[in-house]
Amino acid sequence: AIVAGVPPDLCTLSDPAYLGPLARNHALLPLDERFRASGLQPSAFVSTSLELCRYQGQLYALPFLIDDAALLWNRDALAQAGLDAAHGPRTLDELGEWAARLTTRNAEGRITRLGLRPPADIYLLFALFGGKFVDATGKRVTTDDPANVAALTWYKNLIDRMGGIEAVNAFAAGFGRDQGASNPFFVGKVAMMFNGEWNPNWVSRYAPKLRYGVAPAPPPQSRPDRARTTWLGGNLFCIPKESRHPDAAWDFLVWMQSQSAQTGFARDMNNVPNQRAALHAPELRTGADFRAQYARFLDLADSPNADYFPTLPVAGYYMNQMSTAIDRVLYGEKTVPQALGDVRRRMQTELDRQGDGEGRPGR
Repeated sequence: AIVAGVPPDLCTLSDPAYLGPLARNHALLPLDERFRASGLQPSAFVSTSLELCRYQGQLYALPFLIDDAALLWNRDALAQAGLDAAHGPRTLDELGEWAARLTTRNAEGRITRLGLRPPADIYLLFALFGGKFVDATGKRVTTDDPANVAALTWYKNLIDRMGGIEAVNAFAAGFGRDQGASNPFFVGKVAMMFNGEWNPNWVSRYAPKLRYGVAPAPPPQSRPDRARTTWLGGNLFCIPKESRHPDAAWDFLVWMQSQSAQTGFARDMNNVPNQRAALHAPELRTGADFRAQYARFLDLADSPNADYFPTLPVAGYYMNQMSTAIDRVLYGEKTVPQALGDVRRRMQTELDRQGDGEGRPGR
């Protein structure tokens, strides 16, 4: 609809990665002047949530709730293995040891439980090591930054210790739907996982007898400064440049930042408010039993170590290249430095080709 010149008055982006290409191609209305005139204050926002909405320093969207990620573990599985079921692993190194120990096999050697479910969003691991994908200028690609090499090396070693990528993928192919009673974490096929704030509500609905813990993803032993790292995402709301009613659309976006809108939608959707004041709303932290675990995600959202994928005009392509590189490493087709180096060279060429490679870097 945007390309055809008949866009809606406002739209939502299901992934922040879409923002860079749309903003670069002048498809979205810049919002800085409206933001300043509205009385909204940047300090009222969970800091990283507003950065998700910027391209080349300009504001092109507003968040309406965000997602963050933490570590969840099955208390009974850890207790049966003689591990600390109350607190979970304290370091990423310990988590790797536990994941290997918690992976079980049947008499034929086939996996029957994974110690750690392969994360759907692996970028949290890169953030735990302090890795970046572009430099501070947003112009130089840094895919093979030593921290990224360390992160992917850790992940490759973990997958190998759990049985190798072919065995892990073969087992994971039988997983049921995440939102439902057959979720692999709910039925004991996975002992630990990195996942988001919607899980406590899902557990209460689909696996009420599951005993589980939630804590921030533990940092590497060598990087205690990366404690309370999380990875942020979520839906962004934008106004297409040719919106017929941009003023009304903006009024709606401003209302979405109100306490009633933030807490009402967060209470119903069990996502995380992007307004700092709403993070502490009693209605999000009390009532149903699952609120206590959900509140751990609320507490984590405004961490100074919250990170996100940089807003680039080539963000989607970059992520696709990363997925391919990770697969080649896991299948032994390339070493970690080779795979990440190839992505860096390819993405630097593509970013330079775009002509304005000044994406907003992640922190």
